[in-house]
Amino acid sequence: MSRKGKARRPLPYIASAAIILIVILVSVATIIGNVYASKYSDLISVYFNQKTSKVVSADNETTEHFKSDYASDKERQKALGKMGTDILREGVTLLKNNDSALPLSKNAKISVFGQDSVDPVYGGGGAGSIDTSKAKSLLSAFKDAGFDVNPTLTDFYTKGAGKDYRKTSTDAYGKGEFAVNEVPVSKYTDDVKKSFSEYDDAAVVIIGRSGSESQDLPTGKLASGYTYLQLDDNERAMLKMASGNFDKVVVLLNTQNPMELKDLEDDSVDAVLWIGSLGQTGATGVAEALNGTVNPSGHLTDTYAYDLKSAPSSANFGSYTIVNSSQPFSTSYMAYSEGIYVGYRYYETRYEDVVLGNEDKANYDYAEQVEYPFGYGLSYTDFEWSNYAMKKTADGYDMSVKVTNTGKTDGKDVVQLYMQSPYTDYDRRNGIEKVSNELVGFAKTKLLKTGESETVTIHVDKESLKTYDAKGEGTYIVDAGDYYFAVGTDAHDALNNILAVKGKTTSDGMTSRGDASLASKDTIRTQDDKTYAESAETGKKISNQFQDVDLATYDGSFKYLSRSDWNGTWLATYKDGKWTAPQEFVDALAVDTKQTEPEQVPTTGKEDSSFGKLNASMLMDTDYDDETWAALIQQMSVKELDELVRIGGYATKSVNSTQLPATTDKDGPAGISSTLVGGESGMGYPGELVIASTWNTDLAEAFGKAIGEDSIALKVAVWYGPACNIHRNPYGGRAFEYFSEDSFLSGAMCAKVVSGARSKGVVPTVKHFALNDQETNRMGGAILANEQTVRQLYLKPFEMSVRDGGATAMMASMNRIGTRWTGGHKGLLTNTLRGEWGFNGFVVTDQASYSVFAYEDMREGLEAGTDLWLNTDASLWKLDKADMTDGVISNMQRAAHNISYAISHSNAMNGLSANSKIVNVTPLWRWGVYALDALVAIGSVATIVFSVMQIIRRRQMATATVTVESSQ
Repeated sequence: MSRKGKARRPLPYIASAAIILIVILVSVATIIGNVYASKYSDLISVYFNQKTSKVVSADNETTEHFKSDYASDKERQKALGKMGTDILREGVTLLKNNDSALPLSKNAKISVFGQDSVDPVYGGGGAGSIDTSKAKSLLSAFKDAGFDVNPTLTDFYTKGAGKDYRKTSTDAYGKGEFAVNEVPVSKYTDDVKKSFSEYDDAAVVIIGRSGSESQDLPTGKLASGYTYLQLDDNERAMLKMASGNFDKVVVLLNTQNPMELKDLEDDSVDAVLWIGSLGQTGATGVAEALNGTVNPSGHLTDTYAYDLKSAPSSANFGSYTIVNSSQPFSTSYMAYSEGIYVGYRYYETRYEDVVLGNEDKANYDYAEQVEYPFGYGLSYTDFEWSNYAMKKTADGYDMSVKVTNTGKTDGKDVVQLYMQSPYTDYDRRNGIEKVSNELVGFAKTKLLKTGESETVTIHVDKESLKTYDAKGEGTYIVDAGDYYFAVGTDAHDALNNILAVKGKTTSDGMTSRGDASLASKDTIRTQDDKTYAESAETGKKISNQFQDVDLATYDGSFKYLSRSDWNGTWLATYKDGKWTAPQEFVDALAVDTKQTEPEQVPTTGKEDSSFGKLNASMLMDTDYDDETWAALIQQMSVKELDELVRIGGYATKSVNSTQLPATTDKDGPAGISSTLVGGESGMGYPGELVIASTWNTDLAEAFGKAIGEDSIALKVAVWYGPACNIHRNPYGGRAFEYFSEDSFLSGAMCAKVVSGARSKGVVPTVKHFALNDQETNRMGGAILANEQTVRQLYLKPFEMSVRDGGATAMMASMNRIGTRWTGGHKGLLTNTLRGEWGFNGFVVTDQASYSVFAYEDMREGLEAGTDLWLNTDASLWKLDKADMTDGVISNMQRAAHNISYAISHSNAMNGLSANSKIVNVTPLWRWGVYALDALVAIGSVATIVFSVMQIIRRRQMATATVTVESSQ
């Protein structure tokens, strides 16, 4: 019988109900998706690299305020790639070169050992990471440089048993573990070992170590039985295998922290070259250093101790608990008990005290403590220094020295200038500490040909003589006494030259004779407590701002490390890592929402009749203190002020009333990166550690300009970098992202990077301000240090970036200083940053996009001097109407002034002029959402109608069946 034309049976009730339920769930999911799309709309636009506004330019007006130096994108990319290579060319640091083992011949047949040979360290993890998919590998660079590389050994690491061994480190969120995982010697096959003889001009052994955001390196022993910064048994066995099969063994340290390297002093290792992280193009520079195309001219930016835990900071470097505090992110602390004695400031100072007879050599033997001093670096050639002279000038000193290349290879040399301040009875009485020598200047020569000379002159400003006296005068002073200056190849060499002036020799315990002709002395007759008691930038009085950060404020019995009594003040972990803090300290950890109310009600959303309608473009060249800014800012509505200040994560809002353009803001210190938030990446460079190792400020400035080139091309105006925290401890997880253990070197390099970037219209946010010198408990951890240490060590790089580099933005760190979050510390952000240093611009928080960061309170931050919250959630931090007091609004207007000033002086203004207009546009992803919403809506309605009809039909069929049955 034919079934044609027979009606289809309706769906079962349960199927129709299930369809309706699914439609409801899809609709709810779509609604939720729309809510989150609205909350994170700016972040999504950044991720997809789509603009939310466009500029309609006026005719016949200049709108390209910051221009690229390159005619095409291809030309720009080539130049930026060369910049990354140049950083390695000048940053690679020769630590050992027995019998001129390096350079190798350009066509040498080499065997490259270590799993790092195929998986090198290009950068660190987190904000400082780079796109390694675009990076040139070491092996390809070696081949391009002419080396014939053992393919059997390479295949072993990529395809053979070696492929199963790779180093690991934590990710940006602190997850994972640090492990070396070098290939055991037992895994090398006979075929691999036989290949050595064919490529036996040299064994090049790669040792790799990396770090990451959110986690410091483990200080304890790993499963291998060694710490992460020691060579483990597998690495030692690999070195032994290399030395047993090759006459020449060269070690490349592809590392980002100091390491314990006593094993490499063995004669079986002929040369050691530190290469740091590679970036995308740095491998070429390493290859050129190996074959002699480049003569290494880098110098260390940290002290390499035989025992890295001998650093005084090691006693207080870990996770420590405030046991009587229970509020989130207010339960941890860290004491900088070592004071100013960080890195060479400790090792060299205690050494001098031994030589001077102030310390027993039985307590401290420098030769057993330090393997490579701060500033150390060798060359393939020899240099001779002569004709050192000191000339006093109106504002300081000019030190000059003649540098002559007396070797057989062209090369560059680095002249380092150190100063010793007098350690007086006044200092001892008032708790002021002085180090044996501190870096106050440096210069890198040009490329000197064999026999060529250059006279290098280094200026030292008189201000370098000041020290902070918190207990006595409560300001900066210049002590009376003898000030010594010396040039040296490193910190230890310079100190020996100072000791030679003092008449000391090896018979007094010196490690080698100094050269008194390379040092000088100036005597200050009377103590000066006036000259630097006022800011040179603002004229404001300088006074104590960080007594609340000083641990001695809360514990009268506490003593910082002091050279007046090394043994008596030697450090232990404060309170064994479990501190029952005074109640006043615990109470002060609470958020402070008090606001200073203005004398007059703030005017918002109105034009000033004296100026008429203004826009940001009109003020591009206007000084910060000009009254026109107040007129511009009062045009903003309260809603505009709120959104500009509150929603500033990876983008800032455009402001219609003032025509302030929106910006895209991105990490990180190694180049503009898409790692954390997507979008487009720029060039990935070697880390700041390698940049500092060049000791070349011109190169640092050129690096800043290179960042600016990517900024213009990618339209990323605000750069979350550079970073200039201090390498307080060798195990710091983010050492790759910071310059040095030394504050002056860090500041000098950072200032030049900032200056270079700003010349291209970038807004660099110098970070992490301040005392964020460890990753452990960086969120809310209370850092405790005395005022001299805070100012002279940890704030100095930031100060130099402002005063010398012209920085217009800072990023407040996540930690507390004392009890107060840095973004809520008025002494730091207002009194010091602005009042003393003359900073004009904005302070942005570090990550603030989640409710767990409640301690980064907006009211507290605004009152202290924070201007912008790195927040991507449009609903977060929104204050109730009752909380939007005149004080809050007034502070928001100040913040809007700071933000507007920085942006108006940036390349975000490209395309804008006084008569142009910013028009909001809907990004493409939004249209996709709208289309999806429409499809879901139409589909939902159609599906529900269909399902309902199916239910009705089934009911009708059921009724018909019952009727038939009844009639029968």
